[in-house]
Amino acid sequence: MDNIIFWNARGAGSDKFSSAIQDLVKMHKVDVLIICEPRVQFAKAKKLLLNLGFSDFEIMESEGFSGGIWMLWNKVRVDIDVIDSTFQSITVKVCGVGNQHWLLSGIYASPCNTSRSTLWPYLDNLRRQHALLWVLLGDFNELLSYADKIGGAPIRRFGGFQDWVCRSGVIDMGYQGADYTWATSWVKERLDRSFCTDEWRVLYPDACLVHLARMKSDHCPILLRLKPDSRHTRINTPFRFQAMWLQHHNFCNVVTDTWNGTTGNAIEKTKSPATTLSDCNRDVFGNIFRRKRRLLARICGIQKNLGRNNNPFLQNLERDLISQHDQIRDAEAIFWKQKSREKW
Repeated sequence: MDNIIFWNARGAGSDKFSSAIQDLVKMHKVDVLIICEPRVQFAKAKKLLLNLGFSDFEIMESEGFSGGIWMLWNKVRVDIDVIDSTFQSITVKVCGVGNQHWLLSGIYASPCNTSRSTLWPYLDNLRRQHALLWVLLGDFNELLSYADKIGGAPIRRFGGFQDWVCRSGVIDMGYQGADYTWATSWVKERLDRSFCTDEWRVLYPDACLVHLARMKSDHCPILLRLKPDSRHTRINTPFRFQAMWLQHHNFCNVVTDTWNGTTGNAIEKTKSPATTLSDCNRDVFGNIFRRKRRLLARICGIQKNLGRNNNPFLQNLERDLISQHDQIRDAEAIFWKQKSREKW
């Protein structure tokens, strides 16, 4: 297992969720997906999620629009046994490196102080019952320090979360990316985190937590990457016309100018646009996957800066880049639709 994503999606029944979750799973090759606060019953999103390659799941349904946590995985890639589920957590046992078993807990702590206070002794008891390496990630709905918040009312006191972290001895995984995982126009907080035991940290010394771009929810997805990121590119791929090119405003001009500027018979004249379009896909139209990664990296950088200063220019740029990302998503949808037809 390499990658785990947790996301407080604030709704899983919309088209926005559908496009966003497909992006996350494909881009980061997600092995375990944890979603909280879906605001719909699992049956309404089940087909979409299973089509992303997940085969097994553990579900704690929401009550109306309140709560709810889903955990999904593919049993072919990940060996998982469900340990326990509550309305605030799902815990499973993972068979990891060298047949080393460890616990994984997805957490969605209740926004209600009284309900949330029951989570900390529950986690204490869980650790006593299962003497295993342990990693937790989720929305803890509580702050650990004054540095975890900017804007809004000042912090008056800290709750049981801080006490639990101190007595349990778990390690905060830290993070890469923006400083705050939840944001409104005037308040930003770090609510979504990952913790682990020191033994788990030794087993996965290169593991890191990444705050991904906040796009379709007021929470950003958090990615727990167990191994260093590596990307592989293919070379010498054959030419294939991509229907998504038709969306580019300069497509017709490129084809017309290339065709009219080439001599010879029809076969010879066809080769030239194919070469030109391949070059344009790289240099003009842009490889959508590379462009999308760059856009997401810029959005993450802007959101990191906005965590320190509400700059109107950066706020406008963030909206513009998110709009560009949505346009690329539309082009990518055409790309994958064409790919699915090619298989048949």
